[in-house]
Amino acid sequence: MIKIIDPVMIEIFSLPIRWYGVIIVSGIIISLIILNYLLQGEDEFDFEFFLDYIIIALPLGIISARLYYVIFNLDYYLEEPLKILAINEGGLAIHGGLLMGIAVLFFLTRKRNKKFLKALDYLAPITAFAQAVGRWGNFMNQEAYGQIVNESYYNFFPEFIKNQMWIDGAYREAAFLYESVLNFLLFIILVFYLNSKQKKDGEIFSLYLIFYSIFRFFIEEQRTDSLLISGEIQVAKLVSVLMIIAGCLLLYYIRKRRDFKK
Repeated sequence: MIKIIDPVMIEIFSLPIRWYGVIIVSGIIISLIILNYLLQGEDEFDFEFFLDYIIIALPLGIISARLYYVIFNLDYYLEEPLKILAINEGGLAIHGGLLMGIAVLFFLTRKRNKKFLKALDYLAPITAFAQAVGRWGNFMNQEAYGQIVNESYYNFFPEFIKNQMWIDGAYREAAFLYESVLNFLLFIILVFYLNSKQKKDGEIFSLYLIFYSIFRFFIEEQRTDSLLISGEIQVAKLVSVLMIIAGCLLLYYIRKRRDFKK
């Protein structure tokens, strides 16, 4: 018997608390704990700066991530406008949140006379970690899945993952898991590089842009629930290409500037 996990974790006074929201919030809290640890010994930035940033960026990022998702599902939300507010049911696009987060950080660092690229370097690893955790929220909502696969595909997977990937009468590829694992590996790599004395400001963030976008581009190829432009072009693949280009250009600029100073 296939047992699907209820997306509602618990109800409090008839208010449903969904696994999706709990997992997202947990990912953010754990990421902040990690950030506090990474900032030990840092002179320019303290944890309070990033707390101020989170207080501003988090609500704006959620709104931006939601609007990004809604825009590319406009036909549905024009028919169900009240559903626009139902973010606890899923439907937050990471690219929309990233763009807003970068914009907020740019203005905050300028206002407080801090190094923008250095701040991005501290946020890059914990962003990858939060994304790794957040994909399990998609799992609970039966989102971010891939093509139809045979049951044998799940021979070496835990039963609860296999069951949850039974969607629309068929087993689906666990695309969410690919991205979660790759983001966690990226987090580990970026943390190690953050401690390197050879790095320059902006290098870690540029590597995040490049590698996350490469992962996302190829994983998106497997997904069947992607946001689309004109009914056939996957938005995430297009944005990933632009982010890879931006990351490569930023890394080139940083390396050339370092060579010039030598």
